[in-house]
Amino acid sequence: MRNISAPLQAHITSGATTLCHIWTLTRSDGLVLGFTDHDQDLQVKGTEYLALSGSRGGGGMSGGDVDSSLGFSIDNSHVQSVLSDARITADDINAGVYDGALLETHIVNWTNTAQTLALSRGYLGAITQNGGTFTAEWTGEGARLDRSQGRVFSRLCDASFGDERCGLNADDFAAGTVCPRSYSACRDIFDNVENFRGFPYLLGDDALVAAPVESDIRDGGSRYRGVVI
Repeated sequence: MRNISAPLQAHITSGATTLCHIWTLTRSDGLVLGFTDHDQDLQVKGTEYLALSGSRGGGGMSGGDVDSSLGFSIDNSHVQSVLSDARITADDINAGVYDGALLETHIVNWTNTAQTLALSRGYLGAITQNGGTFTAEWTGEGARLDRSQGRVFSRLCDASFGDERCGLNADDFAAGTVCPRSYSACRDIFDNVENFRGFPYLLGDDALVAAPVESDIRDGGSRYRGVVI
């Protein structure tokens, strides 16, 4: 539930509103850029928000509908803007300076910019360019909860072939050599079991549905005695 200030609530219910959207883009280096769909530039809480048709032009931004939901589902949308030499350039996009930038959306009363309402907060994802415009994916803050942290427990090795954790030198092998990241390949093909970074004896769904057979030894010991993986 959004908290709407009493003055803004009164303005909304008055029947004749002067509202617009503003977008605040904060890059990882701390630079803050402001955009608005109003037909004039705005100053809101010390930040300048440029309009597409404003006095300097080229700063406009528009946003798609936000697909939002309760719980831990990931909100997502997209934003679009034009490239501007002074603010957002193709070179900066290609250099990745906008990757993961924080994007906040508010409604503001353009006749009284102290009256604002926060709508969404999230981060830029993949950015594509088409001529003089760019379109960026936008994901809500819930997306950060969906990221893997630390190691992933899997039967497969989670090292990259030839990296420090793998311990092998990829240049020692024929061009195009690919490691399937399995325990058997690490043992039989690369002779590198001591650096295997997976968990070959990890129980999976097959163990949950497997039925006991008469020949099984059921003494509490390892399921993998005598098994060659």
